[in-house]
Amino acid sequence: MTEKKLLLCMALIIALIWGSNFPVSKAAIELIGAWPFRFYCNVISVVILLIIVLFFFRKKIVFKDVLLCIPLGVFNLFLVPLLNNISLFYTDAVKASVLIYTMPVFTSLIYIVINRSINIKYAMTAITGVTGVLFFISVDKIGTGELIILISAFCWATGTVLSERTPVKSNVFLRVFYQNCVSLLLIVLTMPFMSDDIQLPLSVISQPRVLLPVLYTGITGGVFVYILWFYMIEKGGAELTSCAILLSPVISVLISLFFLGESVTLNMLIGMLFIIFGLFIAFFGKKSPGR
Repeated sequence: MTEKKLLLCMALIIALIWGSNFPVSKAAIELIGAWPFRFYCNVISVVILLIIVLFFFRKKIVFKDVLLCIPLGVFNLFLVPLLNNISLFYTDAVKASVLIYTMPVFTSLIYIVINRSINIKYAMTAITGVTGVLFFISVDKIGTGELIILISAFCWATGTVLSERTPVKSNVFLRVFYQNCVSLLLIVLTMPFMSDDIQLPLSVISQPRVLLPVLYTGITGGVFVYILWFYMIEKGGAELTSCAILLSPVISVLISLFFLGESVTLNMLIGMLFIIFGLFIAFFGKKSPGR
């Protein structure tokens, strides 16, 4: 299997996981709240990664890499998942899962500023993708939930660019572990200040409607998907990786349709076509000269 085909397979797996996270998480978040949900998911992620690290990578922990991973953990594993979860209080899973994928546009804009040049292929992918997103939400207003998602998309783009440009030498498992630890620490420190009535209802967490989403999101969305994500950034670059997740809203919409009963309109179908076309450009379009 060629590297491009391997990256495409990874992109499809990432799209499946992240595309399913919004609809899977929504019911649990409505029961226990965004902050407790993030706490439980983060605990699951850290425990799994700690077991892996203790068995296989205990002697490879480098303090300098831990420090370098702090800003990555703030953006990638603290702000982005938390903002996504909070947005589900104000908007439906379909719209949230679509708007987050304006991220490639923000990524391209950041690289235009950094490099003072435009990568035509990824710019076209970003434009095509955001056109698809706009078709998805063309009949709806931008409210609180949508604004939170757009902020999350910018944070995600920032974290993606930082992940490529930060000289962390530790392997991908350790990088994901460090960032999950940073996220968990920040959640523990900030949760008491968010609301007076935030609790960690252990009786509720045992319910299947909460426990299963926590396990699924903690394992796939906090561990497995980020291992693939950082590997893709390392091998394919931040711009290709950011464009690769454009298929996620298509998957998320289909899951929301079948499991949450949310409607799919003609605009959404047109948006899917634009998004899939953008993904095709990212992986099979010719490279821009000089890049």
